[in-house]
Amino acid sequence: MAQDVSAPGIRKRSDRGEGVVTGNQAVRRAIAVLKAFSDDAPEMGVTEVSRKVNLHKSTVYRLLSAFEGEGLIGKSPENGKYRLGPELIVLGEQVLRHTDVHRVALPFLRDMADRTGETVDLEVLSGGNVVTIEEIAGKHVVAAAGAIGMPWAAHATSTGKVLLAFQPPEKQRQILVRTLKKFTPRTITDAKVLARDLIKIREQGYAVSYGELEDHLIAIGLPIRSRNGDAIAAVSISGPDTRLTPDKLPGLIRIGLDTCSKISARLGYHGPASLRAAQSKFLAPRAIV
Repeated sequence: MAQDVSAPGIRKRSDRGEGVVTGNQAVRRAIAVLKAFSDDAPEMGVTEVSRKVNLHKSTVYRLLSAFEGEGLIGKSPENGKYRLGPELIVLGEQVLRHTDVHRVALPFLRDMADRTGETVDLEVLSGGNVVTIEEIAGKHVVAAAGAIGMPWAAHATSTGKVLLAFQPPEKQRQILVRTLKKFTPRTITDAKVLARDLIKIREQGYAVSYGELEDHLIAIGLPIRSRNGDAIAAVSISGPDTRLTPDKLPGLIRIGLDTCSKISARLGYHGPASLRAAQSKFLAPRAIV
């Protein structure tokens, strides 16, 4: 009688005939298929996904079909290609509702957006990127705008730099050794220069991005601290350089530090907002060379 290879705990031969596939490997393959979809590749066929994750087409087809049945993957009736499904939105919203930092921060973020009139974002670090988990739009017609779930390069953003600044040295090195993409003439792509800036950012407790991700976009990034002092998320205040002028930044920084201090206190952190909390100096924009 044939053995049921789909039963829990059973090891089976891989589709490529290379050794055996354990339960953990099967889960990793399934996750890899989901994570293969991105902004650059929102829709793909079985062959495209197979090439991207280096799995046999029959394996990919079975996984996609299973995900489709659960609503995690959708299939276009026009071209037969697959895309991420609506059930992932439901799961993502559940994560947000039950994430302490989001739940605690939300009323404070709304108040800060109202006080400053600028766009306010809540972001977390994910590898070499920051991911937006909440955005409160500013009151101006011309304002910064992103998208919840959107990843942004950490080295080119105020939130990314402030979160990197509070990471352990080894984790910083792991991210800084990667090729740092240049988005504008002001993007810092020299790892040594960025490492020196991170030291200053950690000391003062916030970061300012001067058109480093997008020309003329100014953003202030401030950390939210957990009970043990870890920077678990960051808040940004952002807008065009025509409004976020040098004379306005100190006031916005003070509002941001005060807001993040209150959020952090609700999460159990009672240390200083920064090592120089009483100072209003901030890093000036680096000259373009």
